Amino acid sequence: MTEDKLKQSLAILDPIRTVELKDKTGSFEAILQGLLSDLETPNTLSVLLCEQIAESIFWIRWHTKEKKLILLEATAEIIDEAKSNGFGDNRKYCAEDIKQVLLGDEALKNKINDELKKAAFNTTAISFDSCRAKAFLSYAKEIKIVDDLIQRQVLNIRHLQKSLNVIDMKPRIIKRMDLELKRIERDLNALEHDPEAS
Repeated sequence: MTEDKLKQSLAILDPIRTVELKDKTGSFEAILQGLLSDLETPNTLSVLLCEQIAESIFWIRWHTKEKKLILLEATAEIIDEAKSNGFGDNRKYCAEDIKQVLLGDEALKNKINDELKKAAFNTTAISFDSCRAKAFLSYAKEIKIVDDLIQRQVLNIRHLQKSLNVIDMKPRIIKRMDLELKRIERDLNALEHDPEAS
């Protein structure tokens, strides 16, 4: 049943597509197909709204990855800068190294902390966590921009979802009203033919 609704929705969408993302991962299409298969009664407007919701979800995911990468790269940059100021070793850290530390690689975190302590011989000791905090502070403006982009997409989804609910609920409400009218008519007819009612 869901497969039929998906095929019906895609048949409606194909000639009127408004979103053309060059997404090699297939993430957008997976989101879109999931939304389309949930439609109770696919029609042109509901299919277009699902396409817009899928695009918003795609961009939320994209911007969230960008935000994480900004912080990872900035942390690596600040660690490398702190080490070079204190004439530490020449090993450069990258975003992937920082990601490993955040995922729980204590050995790498301890190694970075040791290198930072050696590099900061006469100054206040620097740690991985303090470098991450400095990275956040120095890139707060960029992070705020990304957060604003994410928030805008969240608001888009809320508005599109409200519109979709109105469109999708309308047939259900009409059907419920029809059933209610039939029940009332049936009850009315039963009362007219009930000999005890007279």
